[in-house]
Amino acid sequence: MGSDFTRRKFMRDSLIAGAILAAGSAAVDGQEADAPKPSKSGPYKIGILGCGNRSKAHIAGINGVAEIEIAALCDVVAHKMDQREQLIRKGARPPQKYTDMEKMLAQSDLDAVAVVLPNHLHKMATIAALQAGKHVFCEKPMALTVADCNEMIDAVKRSGKQLQIGTQRRHGSGFKKAVETIRSAGVGKILSSAVNSYRSDWRVPEADEYPPGVPYWRLNQQQCGGVVYEMGAHIIDVNNWVFDSEPVTVVSLQGVNDSKLRARDSTDHGGVLVRYANDALMNYGGNLYTHGFKGGDYFFAENATITLGEGKLEIVYGNAKGATPAPMTVDLPSGDGTSEQWPYFAKVLAGTAKAYPDGHEGRRSIQICQGAIVSAQEKRIVNVKDLG
Repeated sequence: MGSDFTRRKFMRDSLIAGAILAAGSAAVDGQEADAPKPSKSGPYKIGILGCGNRSKAHIAGINGVAEIEIAALCDVVAHKMDQREQLIRKGARPPQKYTDMEKMLAQSDLDAVAVVLPNHLHKMATIAALQAGKHVFCEKPMALTVADCNEMIDAVKRSGKQLQIGTQRRHGSGFKKAVETIRSAGVGKILSSAVNSYRSDWRVPEADEYPPGVPYWRLNQQQCGGVVYEMGAHIIDVNNWVFDSEPVTVVSLQGVNDSKLRARDSTDHGGVLVRYANDALMNYGGNLYTHGFKGGDYFFAENATITLGEGKLEIVYGNAKGATPAPMTVDLPSGDGTSEQWPYFAKVLAGTAKAYPDGHEGRRSIQICQGAIVSAQEKRIVNVKDLG
């Protein structure tokens, strides 16, 4: 993956796909010890690879972290870098701007790279950055296949650098409080769940975001992965966090269902059933044609039913020996963790924390997402171990 040919192929694919566009817990499971020490003190310089819509949220998050400085931007649509530069905190030095990923990776003072690209380019960009000696923050989903995740994890080992996956809910105060509460509230073993990501279709990109004639990558199954990867990966990761177990088997039905949406071959709906090593079952459902629905996520335990949603965690008990505990309602802090990821990544760069979630946690979600695609396409139950 480190050859000149591979890197040139990355840039060619990026140009064809309009790729350098945005892809639009420490407290509970933090890893604050035994992290490798850095060779310098902050502020740490980061380059943002991909200046589309999603990069705006990351720039806002980094702006709130004094220990990290945005020192480079890279995008094949040059004027998007000018627009993003205007969002960088006042007083900061102007970033270097590149339309060539290789040239950005050669910038010697960069400590890290944020990969904010379409899903199918995450692996190649991450490995290139690691090989260039940079720590990496990679947007979710980590990649599109388990094999790609394995290559990324191997590249981390070879490089001695760290890879943090942008599954932001692991850093959201509300989600951390929810998981802490579930683990301490005497609910017993989690037996199953019903989780969802129902929403309307992807936003329509602005006319100036893509090179002329380049189709939107989220409408392409090979580039996007469909609704399970793009939206489902968020709640699937939360489910993995709550279950604290490895997925074993996956079965799914999905497809393109709503003819009123823009033409696509990426799936607009799907249902996924997963059995974990501890025998718990996850039932996930998602679609891109929901209007006004606000549904919660449910976890069914031995002693209680748990509802997560609308800024609250609700626990209703049953089957308890003796007196049944009173129902519990916990108000959760707002925010999805996007901004909270960056103070934590500053600790990673400082050598006081390990990347979290790391490639192993990122891969666990991809085991489910890829397993779901294979199951739907081949109409069979998929054993996760067979994916690599």
